Amino acid sequence: MSKKETTHHEVARKLFEEATQRSFTSAFNQIMSSHLKQKFGKDPYEVLVDDPKTFYNSLKEVLGEDGTATVINTVGTFLEQRYSVNFAAEEEFLEFFVKGDDSSKRRLQEILASIASIQLASNLY
Repeated sequence: MSKKETTHHEVARKLFEEATQRSFTSAFNQIMSSHLKQKFGKDPYEVLVDDPKTFYNSLKEVLGEDGTATVINTVGTFLEQRYSVNFAAEEEFLEFFVKGDDSSKRRLQEILASIASIQLASNLY
């Protein structure tokens, strides 16, 4: 797959890996991803992009509501700091997962597409 063909779920995977590695451990993301992959039978980040609410609820089964909120808010904070993504409220990123409606999915996909573009542009130079 070329750099131009980077998919939203690949971007989501990289973001979650980098954000959680900084705040938790590198093993945390591996364990989380492995558990969710076993549960879904496919790449959990595909589920994140296609059905963020299902991703959230499955993560909540393992980490509880507070733990899941912490992980997702950590990624949201990382997006703000690293990619200057502006959220209207502190927990807006978390709300994309909690709501999981079409508007939330669309906004999440727009953010991932924007980050993919930034990453592509930075890899060109």
